[in-house]
Amino acid sequence: MALIHAIHILAHGDKTEASHIAEDIQRHQRLLVGGGAWSGTGVYGWYPEQLPDYWRDKPQVLFEIDDQEIVPIRTWIPGQGWRNYFRIPGAIGEYVSIRVLALMNLD
Repeated sequence: MALIHAIHILAHGDKTEASHIAEDIQRHQRLLVGGGAWSGTGVYGWYPEQLPDYWRDKPQVLFEIDDQEIVPIRTWIPGQGWRNYFRIPGAIGEYVSIRVLALMNLD
């Protein structure tokens, strides 16, 4: 078991929606599994050093999770090269547990 730090983009980058869900995320230390997944159902997270430039100013949560709970994924981003991220498996409408370290870019 190893704990890793990760970033999840809140509400697909919508700051208004992100501000509404941030309190729940902080209070309950969880993320909701939504639809629209491209590599399987679950919550997606980026390794902080792998976060693509276009997501850097979006609302996000920095969190910690056990590396045994994730499914690694690798993708090519034009102009930025290969990037590694992961999925925390879960069913749509359910929550996955995380340990929140910080909420960022909410305003």
